[in-house]
Amino acid sequence: MINLSYKARSSWLVLLATVALSAIVIFIAKVYIVQQYQHAYTELSHNVLSVRDDIFKIEVTNGKDYDSISDALVGTERHVQQLQKSLQPNNLSVIARALLSDPQIVLNANRLSASVASLVADLETILRLKISQEYSKHTINLLQQELWQEMPNSDDRLHMIGQTMELAMSTQVSPELASSNSFKSLRIHSQILARIKQDISSKTQQVLNAKVREDINEQEFFWLSVVEGTKQSLLVSCMLLVVIFSLYYRVQVQEQSRKERRILESLVASEQEKEMLALVAEHAQDGFIITDKQGFVTWLNKGFTTISGYTLADLEGKKPGSILQGQETEKGDVDKISRAIKAGKSIASEVVNYHKDGTPYWVDMTISAVTDSDGDISNFIAVERDTTARKQMQDDLAKAVIKADISNKAKSTFLATMSHELRTPLNGILGMAQIIEPNLDNPEHRKQIQILLESGNHLTSLLNDILDFSKVEQGKLELESELFRFNSVLEPISKTYEPICDEKNIQLIVQNEIDEKQCFKGDKSRIRQVIYNLLSNAVKFTEQGSVSLLFKQGVNAEGQQGIEATIIDTGIGIRPERLASIFDPFVQAESSTTRQYGGTGLGLSIVKQLVELMGGTISITSQVDKGTRFAIFLVIEQARVQAENTVSKGIAPSNLPDSINILIAEDNKINALVAKTFCQRLGHVADVAINGLEAIKMVQTNQYDLVVMDNHMPEMDGIEATKVIRSRLKLDIPIFACTADVFQQAHDNMINAGANHVLTKPLQEQSFRDALSQHAHLICKTHLAHEVSQTDNRDNKVVALARHKEEELNITEADIDFKQLLEIHDGNYAEIEKMINSFKVFAEHSITQLIQAVDKDDVKDIHILAHSIQDMAANYYASRLHNLAKEVEAVTATGVIPPLESLQHLINLLEVNIHQNQRFISRLHQQNKSNQVS
Repeated sequence: MINLSYKARSSWLVLLATVALSAIVIFIAKVYIVQQYQHAYTELSHNVLSVRDDIFKIEVTNGKDYDSISDALVGTERHVQQLQKSLQPNNLSVIARALLSDPQIVLNANRLSASVASLVADLETILRLKISQEYSKHTINLLQQELWQEMPNSDDRLHMIGQTMELAMSTQVSPELASSNSFKSLRIHSQILARIKQDISSKTQQVLNAKVREDINEQEFFWLSVVEGTKQSLLVSCMLLVVIFSLYYRVQVQEQSRKERRILESLVASEQEKEMLALVAEHAQDGFIITDKQGFVTWLNKGFTTISGYTLADLEGKKPGSILQGQETEKGDVDKISRAIKAGKSIASEVVNYHKDGTPYWVDMTISAVTDSDGDISNFIAVERDTTARKQMQDDLAKAVIKADISNKAKSTFLATMSHELRTPLNGILGMAQIIEPNLDNPEHRKQIQILLESGNHLTSLLNDILDFSKVEQGKLELESELFRFNSVLEPISKTYEPICDEKNIQLIVQNEIDEKQCFKGDKSRIRQVIYNLLSNAVKFTEQGSVSLLFKQGVNAEGQQGIEATIIDTGIGIRPERLASIFDPFVQAESSTTRQYGGTGLGLSIVKQLVELMGGTISITSQVDKGTRFAIFLVIEQARVQAENTVSKGIAPSNLPDSINILIAEDNKINALVAKTFCQRLGHVADVAINGLEAIKMVQTNQYDLVVMDNHMPEMDGIEATKVIRSRLKLDIPIFACTADVFQQAHDNMINAGANHVLTKPLQEQSFRDALSQHAHLICKTHLAHEVSQTDNRDNKVVALARHKEEELNITEADIDFKQLLEIHDGNYAEIEKMINSFKVFAEHSITQLIQAVDKDDVKDIHILAHSIQDMAANYYASRLHNLAKEVEAVTATGVIPPLESLQHLINLLEVNIHQNQRFISRLHQQNKSNQVS
């Protein structure tokens, strides 16, 4: 508070001093300017009076006096006008205008200027009259001299003498004189002279009576008073400045005294603090030890003695390390401390010291360098704290962590083992149920099998929930990244729950505002799992009303793009106090829920974990007996929209050959039977190997297009067998791993060993079909390679590609579906003809380019042409041409040129369809002519 008061007083005094100095400068400037005008008006007064006196005593006969007096009058008038003009506000500088702001200055100047101007005019008149007087006198003298000579008598001369003596003109003159022109002129000039004298006398009296002298005196007095007033203000300002400086000096003295008092008080407090610190250091539980700059002990406290057992007498003059450190002390820590002390740096370390009785103990030590006023090191201070108990606790915690890790690994091993053991028989149950179902004609038996499948799928779902929760808990759940359209996520869910909702007599409402052509990049299966779990809960807890699914694209608060999903039901709802824990694992809204509806309570917990793992958010609102609303935002990257090929439903979804050879490596007979049956139902040939060793032998002796490899098998497991096939046998045959382990690590191990895909037990027929379609290009490559080798073993007669005449082609291979084209274009023959002509141009060009590419061994051009032919065939519903082009594309994708037989077959199909198109066009023209005739 004192400091603030001092600063405020000093600031005000400095401000006042600045104002006073500014005023002094202003007053000095004003005095200077005013004195200049005072001197100017004094000079003007002197000039005016001097000119007046000169006029009164002027000698007209002296021309120089007249000129000088005339110039003086003009100069005087100009001088007073210049002074008047210089005092006008418009002609003053900004500073002078501020200093001479008194309006009386201008008024006095104007009045004096007018008086002087009037006086100069009167003096000029007197000057002119005097000149006229002298002129008249001179003329009279000349006339008198002339008349003197002309006067005939003495009386006239007497009269002339009277005139010369300036007496009154007599009327008694001789007639001759009276009639004389000279006399008449003399008489007139005498009268003029009399008037001039009278005017001179009158003007002189007027000049003498003028107030110009008073005005000049008043002006001089005014400027003198301004000067004196300004000087008084200047004196007052100087006195004020002296007073301000005196006060400022007093404030500085007071502040200095206050600072000295504070320093004294600080010194006293510092001494007291030092005493307190000494008391604290002496009785603190931490150990304090002080050494000189060489590291020899000079002081230590009781706390150090308590920790180490050594007193000051034991360590004084010695280096602490030589006494306290022993066998278990880490040498690296000791060297680090020594280097820091030698460099004069502070250091913190934790080392093992030894008590005076030989007992080791841990200390957390901080050594700081103390410098003097010159910056040189004078001492080192070490603070030590006994951390033996903490170190023991850390060791105990480390052991506990190791035990926990062992327990966690045991849990993971148990889950993995149980997963495998449960899924293996479950695979057999569900597999056999899937095999039996299509073969049952009895509706009751089919219903029973469906119940078996539903129960098995439910058991699989529960098992997946537990395993997913375990993955999330261990941080091992990883997201996939693949391109997909949202309809592929939503359609399977809708198709699954539409019949369920119909059976429960509740309405399923799906509003999807997402563009069906928009592609996304993310984990499609996990997104489907989130929606599936929430929809499953909504349907399960809704007895009447509806369940609504709303989807649209949006942006969250952070500006990230994604999908907004809302699931609304009219079910039993959730009490407000239960909402906070609804996402906790093994928790359901009510204790009766599990009894009435079943479930593990893991579904929502897994949903929340998955949503947050994808960078999204989930929220819930609910009212009891009115329903529940889940709002989700999933952060999903938008991908560039890819063009879709329009493929007829009649074209097979896969370019797989009708029959391929598959090797199934599976030790469980039931699972092997299930897998083999799936293969046979798809039209493929399957062999079974009971372990990895047998699988290796069979792939060496037989040509297989695909291997389905189980993981856990006796003698040699699937991972080892896959490594042998890839590394030792150097075979690139496609391998599908099949395992009951759902942990990512097990899948990664199979992929790293060389597997192309991993199937999870219990094996689903649809997932097997999807895997075949996904890797069809690899399977086709292997299948074609086997066909080529077989063809090469036979006598291959195709040595170059060639075109054929129409009669040389098998017309039955033409497969463009003209019926489909007619339906799509509503029988528009002109449009169809245009399309067929376009196909001909494209096909002819493709054949030419294909032959040239083969001649140049350009596999890249062949690949591009095969892809273009495949797209064109799809647009014309030519399934045979489409499949063959797709097989060629799959082979060239690996950098291999397909067999010439396959390429020649592709050319043949193009030629056949060209000829078939022309025949179709001819029929169209004939039909049109018949219609016109009729």
